[in-house]
Amino acid sequence: MQSKQPIQSKSRSPHVDSGAFSAIMITYALALSTAVELGGLNPVRVVLVTLLVAANVASLVRVHLRLVSRPRKSDYALFLINVAPYLYVLYVAPQPWLALSVIPLAVFLWEAFHGRGRGAVANVAGTALLASAYLPWLAMMGGKPSLAVINAASIWLAYHVFSAIYVEGKLPFRTIKPWAASIWWLSVLPPLAYASLGTGLYLALVEPTIRAIYSLREGKVDRRGLRDRVRRIGIALLLESIIMAVLLSALLMIGGFKSFP
Repeated sequence: MQSKQPIQSKSRSPHVDSGAFSAIMITYALALSTAVELGGLNPVRVVLVTLLVAANVASLVRVHLRLVSRPRKSDYALFLINVAPYLYVLYVAPQPWLALSVIPLAVFLWEAFHGRGRGAVANVAGTALLASAYLPWLAMMGGKPSLAVINAASIWLAYHVFSAIYVEGKLPFRTIKPWAASIWWLSVLPPLAYASLGTGLYLALVEPTIRAIYSLREGKVDRRGLRDRVRRIGIALLLESIIMAVLLSALLMIGGFKSFP
């Protein structure tokens, strides 16, 4: 999950990963707005999904820091309890797009089980996992993802992987290179752009593409004042994530659904 500073309380209560919290809430808002745009919203399902998201925020986000450091059996159990409701979607109505969630989940658990939960791969996979909840939440709310929505979900997921790699690459104690995020984005850009030709979703690719090109010249963050520098990067990425969510929602509403019924 993105390397943003955890929110700490004055007591010794469990920490809250602020990066994970923001990723969950923005992804939930995007899924809800898409469900409204699709029409046929099921209020009961929306309430149930909202309760599920609240449970994720209350437990999964808090347990994350323990899961990637010194995990206990109870931490793994709590993580699996949070994931279990999503298995219902996989069992009742398996769809190919579920691979967008299953792959990062498998990678994250593999890294955590092998004691690499604090590594760059686990952080990127964790961020991708949270962003990938967009389609499962949408389906659980009663929405039926169209090709345009799946395309938007792919952009949303690829964008968060890009942002997570970007943060990891900037950290001076990571071996990953600063330009790795740019290579990732420029590699996935052609298929994302091709899939967006029938809609206006390609407009959402402009900003991260410009940032990816610019980031090719960037280096590591200096260790002096590292905490403040990383915090500023986290705030900037949070704002960009909100803008991306609003843009995707608007583009779907304007033309996406019409192009791909």
